Amino acid sequence: MDARRDNPGKLREIPDMIRWGMASVVALALALMSVVAGCTPDKALDFGPTGEITSPPEDQLSRDIMRDFAGRDFILADNDHEAHISLTDWKPGRRIIVPFWLGVNPLYPGFLRPTVGHLYVMSQSTLVRPLSNNEYLIRAGSKLFKSDTVFEAARTRYLDTGGMLPTVVRFAGTRVITVPKDAPATGTITEKVPVLREVSMPMHPAADQDLSGYAKFIAITSATASP
Repeated sequence: MDARRDNPGKLREIPDMIRWGMASVVALALALMSVVAGCTPDKALDFGPTGEITSPPEDQLSRDIMRDFAGRDFILADNDHEAHISLTDWKPGRRIIVPFWLGVNPLYPGFLRPTVGHLYVMSQSTLVRPLSNNEYLIRAGSKLFKSDTVFEAARTRYLDTGGMLPTVVRFAGTRVITVPKDAPATGTITEKVPVLREVSMPMHPAADQDLSGYAKFIAITSATASP
């Protein structure tokens, strides 16, 4: 997600990209307004009322992404501000821009925050522990900011914990969960967390990419699916 352009949370294809020179000025002004209003991390971490959606996306591009990327890996270009994604069989130069999950300024309430039902690329995430029904507790966000999150896997089954390759997901809403505290602490913690639903397979890694430290996974097929 790039705070320097108009409507940074909006999906678009590269040929239709429009940038405005004053977007960064507006972004700074809104950020300062948030600080004056008394933003705190507790407020910023409120992802909305409890509940999850099942309806399809409202916009056609999101519906196209969910159809075309379903169960497929993808190529992620090198860009720190927003995710430029493409499928391996697309013509060179064709890409779609999708915001990163919690990519920019999550501490400013109402500004560049996730919207329920929208698509994101989940990057810089760590799988903490499996839950039930092929769901996982993960910590997802940016290098500097991560939030406990429920990850609903529909295409993959993870075999251990560790880092997660970038994945196209849909923000489905929030849920209250009770999970064990991180060791060495004991007991449980109850918290309201965002729910991310898997759309794509994990990113197609480069041939020379070091995957040590990443959680291993398998694709869900009719042979691997639970009875």
